[in-house]
Amino acid sequence: MKALTLNDLLHIRQENDLLFANKERSVLVSTSAFGAMQRDLIENIGINRMKTFFFKYGFHLGEEDAQEVQKIDSLSMLEKFGYGPIIHALKGHTKSRITEKEFEVENNQIKSFRLKGIWENSFEAEQHIQNFGITIGTVCYTLTGYATGYVTALLGEEVFFKELQCEGEGAPCCIWEGRLVSEWKEEAEEFFSYSKELPIIKELELTNENLLVEKNNLALVSRTYNEMTNELIKGNNIDSILEKLNKQTNLPIVVEDIRQHVLAYKGISRDDYELIRKRFNHSEDKSRNISKVTVLSFENGTRLITPIYLLGKIVGYCSFLYESGRIPNNEIDSMIIDRLASICALLFLKEKAEIDSLEQVKGHFLEEIITGKYSQQEILRKADFIQLDLSGPYHMIVLTYKFMKKCEEKEFTLHKNTFEAVSTFFRNKSLNVLIGQQADSLVLLITEKQLNQQTIEDILLSLVSNLKKEIKNSLFLAGISSQNSKIVDAGVAIDEARSAVRLSSRDKPITSFSELGILGVLINDQNENAIRKMIRETLGVLSENFDSNKIELIDTLYHFLLYGGNLEQTAEYLALSKSGLRYRLAKITNFLGCDLRDPQRQFQLLLALKALKIVDHDRLKKNK
Repeated sequence: MKALTLNDLLHIRQENDLLFANKERSVLVSTSAFGAMQRDLIENIGINRMKTFFFKYGFHLGEEDAQEVQKIDSLSMLEKFGYGPIIHALKGHTKSRITEKEFEVENNQIKSFRLKGIWENSFEAEQHIQNFGITIGTVCYTLTGYATGYVTALLGEEVFFKELQCEGEGAPCCIWEGRLVSEWKEEAEEFFSYSKELPIIKELELTNENLLVEKNNLALVSRTYNEMTNELIKGNNIDSILEKLNKQTNLPIVVEDIRQHVLAYKGISRDDYELIRKRFNHSEDKSRNISKVTVLSFENGTRLITPIYLLGKIVGYCSFLYESGRIPNNEIDSMIIDRLASICALLFLKEKAEIDSLEQVKGHFLEEIITGKYSQQEILRKADFIQLDLSGPYHMIVLTYKFMKKCEEKEFTLHKNTFEAVSTFFRNKSLNVLIGQQADSLVLLITEKQLNQQTIEDILLSLVSNLKKEIKNSLFLAGISSQNSKIVDAGVAIDEARSAVRLSSRDKPITSFSELGILGVLINDQNENAIRKMIRETLGVLSENFDSNKIELIDTLYHFLLYGGNLEQTAEYLALSKSGLRYRLAKITNFLGCDLRDPQRQFQLLLALKALKIVDHDRLKKNK
């Protein structure tokens, strides 16, 4: 093939100061201008849309040049293929050459076709690097489009050229390969994605239609949300809000708390929902962690459910229910139920604020009662404002709490969560209880009249059990005062409860003042010195200079005496071997110089240890 010049192929001429090539008016465009367009397209329509744009642009250029070459009848098909790289180079796109070629025709059918070659100094890669730097993946979409359009026009069959490596990704040159589309197999997906890409104007029309649909959807959601919000502003409750929403959507709606107790429902009976919930609870979907709008299937229906978040925690769930055959409109229904969850969160926040405010008032009132600020008559009158009758018998309770593992970051959280959990527990049981907060403890006043034949011990055991489930890795202990009838004696009653809680332990978390026996009567501010003297005389050096070893021995002796000298039960509680327990008891015997099996001595020691736990509780706790 003879050497060609640009004018051999393009027949460039000037006419009336305008540039023409092959009878077509043309313009000269610099590569930097192309690069600016490349950059703007990527920034405005994205890299994927830009790929299609330049591939089609290059395809059209290649197709035009192939039509001119096709007119040269003297050239064989292979020679026509060879003109492609030459034209490419003459037009300044790239320095191009074919390195491998394979072309076989049989019975006018193309049996095989394959071209492979190199592009050097690609103008497209050069501009991409200047604008964006080295990238991951190939970037010469105009060049591959040109080669694809050129050969497709010559053969009359679909071919596809793609880059195997590219200067734009840091390679020394671009390596390309072309085959029939049918021979690329799954690798031809890229070609089909370019070919099927809609024209921009059509894409804009579809986008506009989608925007109109989206606008209508948003208008519906906005209108529904405004109606729910108006109900909230009017001060109406959750039932009124669900009624409005049910009329809009014609869907059954259910709102539940975190434990899946139904708070409100509309468009479905309670019995029907209970049947659905049983099916739902037995389905595998129940185990899924629901943290956003989720579609769940159950027998004969579908459930669209979303959590209600309050202060970063899930406090409940909102659900739309669909009968079998009715499919949720995920886009609209999801937005509406999400708005409902927001409205419910506001309602819960309002309710929480009202409850917190009331609890603060009640806590302040309890503090005033304990400090003796008011007379009996004044206390009874003020109690009427919170619908609490304090004219009858009552108990004072001290509830202490701590993390089993020290974690200072969570201390404040423990105080807050314990107060809220205790408040919620009594509110769920419809008990009007005064709750005050002190350092690492809560003080409670419960009237006997509200117990309804339950014992105060049973209620507190239920409370402690509930707290263990709600707040993990924490220890809760309670002390109960004796029954008091005069509310002005609350200060004395609280001292009784404090004395009692000091004898509570992990295996016996509730202690009543009556269990202290004679100690409860004897220990008070007036005779504390006498009690301390009795402790020193009975326990000797065990009651002096506390350290962790002595406290360990005191704890061992206390539980040994509590279990009536039973080695097996004591060892099991202390998680010791019998030999380890005997070793400790031998050390204690050596300290005390007495027989631990003597019943009279056992009584005196247990009495002294209980007294020690009451009067020196803080020192024992500090050195433990």
